[in-house]
Amino acid sequence: MSDQTTPTPVEEPTQHGVLSRLYHGETDWNIVGRWKLWFAISGVMLLIGGTAVVTRGLNLGIDFTGGTVWEVPAGDATVAEVESAVSDLGYNDVQVQEFTQVSGEGDARSLRVEAESQTEPTAATTDALDTALADLRSAADSVRGGSADRLNGVGNQLDGIEGPFDDEIPAELTDLQDQLDGFADGLDAAEDQTAYVTEVADLMAADVDALAEAEQAHREEVGRSVSEALAELTGSDIDQVTVDTVGASWGQQISQKAETALVVFLIVVLLYITLRFEFRMAVATVAALLHDLLIVIGVYALFQFPVTPATVIAILTILGYSIYDTIVVFDRVDENTRLVGRKTKLTYTDVANRSMNQVLMRSLNTSITTLLPITAVLVIGSFLLGATTLQEFGLALFVGVVSGTYSSIFIATPLLALLKEREPRYREVRERIAEHRPATGDDDEGELAGAAAGPGGDGPLITPRPRKQGKKR
Repeated sequence: MSDQTTPTPVEEPTQHGVLSRLYHGETDWNIVGRWKLWFAISGVMLLIGGTAVVTRGLNLGIDFTGGTVWEVPAGDATVAEVESAVSDLGYNDVQVQEFTQVSGEGDARSLRVEAESQTEPTAATTDALDTALADLRSAADSVRGGSADRLNGVGNQLDGIEGPFDDEIPAELTDLQDQLDGFADGLDAAEDQTAYVTEVADLMAADVDALAEAEQAHREEVGRSVSEALAELTGSDIDQVTVDTVGASWGQQISQKAETALVVFLIVVLLYITLRFEFRMAVATVAALLHDLLIVIGVYALFQFPVTPATVIAILTILGYSIYDTIVVFDRVDENTRLVGRKTKLTYTDVANRSMNQVLMRSLNTSITTLLPITAVLVIGSFLLGATTLQEFGLALFVGVVSGTYSSIFIATPLLALLKEREPRYREVRERIAEHRPATGDDDEGELAGAAAGPGGDGPLITPRPRKQGKKR
């Protein structure tokens, strides 16, 4: 019997689908090379958002504008009936939200009524307040030292008073203006100017305090009227109506602190990425962060979503997520940069594109796993349980995470490639490789140094995750 050698069957390569290649980091998509398309999409979105901000403005909540919040069991009242009743009592921009309170005794339908400050003061009152404040500042400029500080302090108190009052122009405001009208003559005639300023400042402060009390009394009176109307409309007891008044200054303080935090955050990000990677990566990262911030603001202006302190906090949270996603990509780009122009014959944009493809699945996984709990917060916490704070927080997070994912993939990396290709060493590599690389006919690739996934025959810069082999039988 002759020995027969059984030929070993040759396994033909298996063609894997897009999802499989995406999972193993083997995609070959020309993300960086199509930078014009991505930038154009962002430009259109920013233009639409910017137009909305200019024409419609932001829908600031009462924390920023000042106003009052009532909560009351809904009873048989409808949202339209409540809006009409509160508006008729002199409140502006009335917003009524219906929500369900879950308790051991069962679900109870309730109404949350938000309204800006009461009817605007008359033009005569506004002019009188502005004139008195201007005269106070002028009086403070005419004296020195502690006397000026005292008058400016009275002016700061007056600046927080807007009205309306029960009377068109309260007697206290008229008295204050009379004192200011005679201030200059009294100062010239006084033997002890410091004592004179102190005496007049005390009288002015008393008038301003009285104005503040009159303003508050009027607000409380109107507030009681609303509480009584809500109780009657819903069939509830007056004790079941809760009232909370918010001053605009509190929201303004939050805005100022948020602006400071944003500036500090961007500076720290710029410094950290410059030290950890390089300055151009820091510039691209900050540009992506600003892109996300402007997109969120534009969406809120376009759809008139309410802007509350929870929204501001969510926006700051978004920036932290966005920078993380961008750094993941840049870390791989930095790791692969050492191979630019070597035997791989790749330009910097080729390397950036390869790096983006290698971490694309990771970026998408991070975004999806982040969006899942945010969606749960929106659907369960907001729409089912009626928790408005969760809605305000979750909505900003949702929009920001989607924008952050887009910017980290389609804005930050292409922008980095554009900046780096301007450096002499990478420009020389591009020109040298271009002499030996056949023309592709793609204008975008030509402008970005042929930013495709790489020339034919070149494998990934970093070996992709090995596939699991089936057991041999």
